[in-house]
Amino acid sequence: MSHRTMDWLILLGCVSLWAGLTLAEVGSFSGCTEYFYQGAEPRGFATADTAEICQRYNNRYHFATLYDRPNRIPRWSAYTLGDLACPGQPQRRSQWFVEPQLARPDKSPEMTTEADSTLTVDERRSSQAINEDYGDTSYDRGHLNPNAFQCNDGRTATFTLTNATPMDPCFNRIHWYKLEKTLKTQLTVSCRNVGGTPYLVTGAVPSDGEKIPIEEEDKEGDRNRPYNRVSVPSHIWTAVCCDHRDNNRKFSFAFIGENKEASSLQIIPVEQLNAELSGLYKISETVNVFADDCGSRSQKGQEVLSATKEALYSSFRIFLFDSYPHLLPPAKRSKLNSETSQVMRSTNLDQNKVQLTGIRFLVSISSLSDWHRQFEKTYEQDDLACVLAPAGVAAAKASGISDKVCTLQEQKHLPNSGVTAKGGSCVKQACEYHEYAYSWCYTSHSNHWDYCCIAKCTVNPESKQYECPRGDGSTTPCSPQYSTVTVSGTACRADHPCGLYEKSYFWCYTDYQDNWDHCCSPQHYCGSHDYDYQWCYTQDPEAAWQYCTP
Repeated sequence: MSHRTMDWLILLGCVSLWAGLTLAEVGSFSGCTEYFYQGAEPRGFATADTAEICQRYNNRYHFATLYDRPNRIPRWSAYTLGDLACPGQPQRRSQWFVEPQLARPDKSPEMTTEADSTLTVDERRSSQAINEDYGDTSYDRGHLNPNAFQCNDGRTATFTLTNATPMDPCFNRIHWYKLEKTLKTQLTVSCRNVGGTPYLVTGAVPSDGEKIPIEEEDKEGDRNRPYNRVSVPSHIWTAVCCDHRDNNRKFSFAFIGENKEASSLQIIPVEQLNAELSGLYKISETVNVFADDCGSRSQKGQEVLSATKEALYSSFRIFLFDSYPHLLPPAKRSKLNSETSQVMRSTNLDQNKVQLTGIRFLVSISSLSDWHRQFEKTYEQDDLACVLAPAGVAAAKASGISDKVCTLQEQKHLPNSGVTAKGGSCVKQACEYHEYAYSWCYTSHSNHWDYCCIAKCTVNPESKQYECPRGDGSTTPCSPQYSTVTVSGTACRADHPCGLYEKSYFWCYTDYQDNWDHCCSPQHYCGSHDYDYQWCYTQDPEAAWQYCTP
């Protein structure tokens, strides 16, 4: 990294640097404002318990950090993109530095290894993380200022524990690493090589929960160390600013992701990041990572952002937008990523007309009682229906997780639903008012129709039967989406799941020859229920029953 030396440092020279520092300059950003866009540090993050650190190694300042003493992690590190031509750089250091100034303001601000420190272990522990806190934990010491963004002494300086936070290994080594690598390339091409200066701020949001080290995970039974010291962040974020004398070339944007293995990463404007961080850090005052947000809405910023996304696509672009691929088994996830990359790279397809279809979520269940509990909870709390699938059907076998599954579906009262109140499928149109006072849709090409629900299909406390409002002040009998399995264990016809269909009991067609079978009521399930045979109610409220096959 090329560093601009402060005027007073030029006069004094590096040999007499420490002698020239005053106590007022220790624990402040006065010596490292060059790492802030417009010389202004991020605002809204400081508290009475944070410490301002100009990160100094080998008598030079290399970046700036706001350190959270109680949580023992940095709230953020601010830095610029270092020199590009620096071959032969070591990837890691075995010894990480600590900051003597945090425990003793009279000490030199020069970072040092614990072996070379004149502080006692208790003094080092008092206000910062130390190396033993990370030993035998399931977390990496994740850089905020990435070592790969810097060279020589600048790279070495990033290996201070005040620039590190506990990161999930998968998030740190795969997701965040790939982002940093791509970001460095894009900022080099689109900012640095055209006369701009890339300013970056990377931060960590302390969590309210887990702290390391965790006593239960300690593999060294004879070790004597304190536990629950270093906060595991809930989120990691980076804000990017390219400052340029030509305002048309100035741009900014931000990334934020959850610090976990199956994480999703948002790409958002800097002003949106400010708002999100205010809530995540529980900050009442205004948060500003960059002064004037550094041209966050510029056309150039959108171009660079688009190029960054495209560069990320081949390895993990879906990760940037959706977390659902992380629910797939590894082989299927790899196949989906490969197919998606092929589609997106095609020059023969109009990407604006390409849509991903047929996504289905399956949930493994251990028993029908387990399914029924799952159905009731998701139906009541999540606006989702956990629809029982027949054991051993192709969908269940293909899931790779269980031979008993339910599929997750949005409930029928939500906008653009294609399911009627009694369970029928809409044809030619979705549920809507369609010039009438109630919501409805056609259920056949012969203009048969049915009412639709405009609110959740729930049990009437008096009748104990399912009803829902239809939009004109009246209610209509309904059946929730809950099962595609009959009492005999047979699969319902694909377009005819279990429902009422103008009957008083629950049933479904099992083929296109008008063969049908009863279904268990959504308020019940197939089981022994204190008898020596399997059975369930098929009508509400507990009016009729049938033998069944679990």
